[in-house]
Amino acid sequence: MASTGEQDGLKIVKVEEDPVWNQETYLQESSFSGQEASRQLFRHFCYQETPGPREALSRLRELCHQWLRPDTHTKEQILELLVLEQFLTILPEELQAWVREHHPESGEEAVAAVEDLERELSEPENQVRGGRWALRLRILNEG
Repeated sequence: MASTGEQDGLKIVKVEEDPVWNQETYLQESSFSGQEASRQLFRHFCYQETPGPREALSRLRELCHQWLRPDTHTKEQILELLVLEQFLTILPEELQAWVREHHPESGEEAVAAVEDLERELSEPENQVRGGRWALRLRILNEG
């Protein structure tokens, strides 16, 4: 007969994630800018990380303030951050990753990065390359 935690000779293991390590520790140790790390903490926050709804709402407010910094940013700057985030979100995945690597601080900087890449990919010598460039060109043409 199988002991507790075993069935048919197999051990049953329950794996639980440590949400604090998954988010805060990873982001602090990564190469994200402070603002990007704050954005990620805000966007990836989980309700289960708090003892209740009031604490969850309070933590979300705290994370939002850390990311958008309403005490130092104007309304226009905050709107620009939100629009930039949404613009990056709607880009095809590989293009999004490429633009994020350039750390744009505004929508205009993100658009300029995409336009630069499009120009570079439209040059004849870049159209014949294989690998990532060919994939990026295909993504840009599909979009």
